[in-house]
Amino acid sequence: MYLTNDDISWYNRVYDGVQIIDSCGEFSNVPLLSTCGGISYNPVLARRQLGFPLKDKPNNILLEGVFFQEGKDPQGLKGRIVRAWRKIHKKGRSELGPKNCIALEPYTAWVRKRAFEYLMPYDYPRPTPLVVAGPSTLPNQGVIDDPDDAWTSLLPQSSKF
Repeated sequence: MYLTNDDISWYNRVYDGVQIIDSCGEFSNVPLLSTCGGISYNPVLARRQLGFPLKDKPNNILLEGVFFQEGKDPQGLKGRIVRAWRKIHKKGRSELGPKNCIALEPYTAWVRKRAFEYLMPYDYPRPTPLVVAGPSTLPNQGVIDDPDDAWTSLLPQSSKF
């Protein structure tokens, strides 16, 4: 019996009917505010955790980050982020396609390349072929075929008489 992809629970099925916040307002990502500033969250990279396949590398525009510190906001990002949360763009299964937890080769190649660019360790184990050796024969190691002989060989010498 072999273990297949369907035998492994890759994600929690509780999330089957949910919609993902894909972007907000004018931002291609999801901007987040905190008491110290703001950043952007990229839902494209988290789709696999929800069971959607990653078929290709993400668009570089989607990977651009938004970052500002409280008190240092020359572009007025805080106000733009607040307004963006009034226009939330969600995606569900109809837009994202059927669930499939396998990362396809173009996405995996992109991850490896990006890890190499940023000098991050990325050990991608290559599948090793299973080598099946032929039957091996062992030399006779004093194995006793007859159970009666085995029993008598365990008895002390004096009790054999």
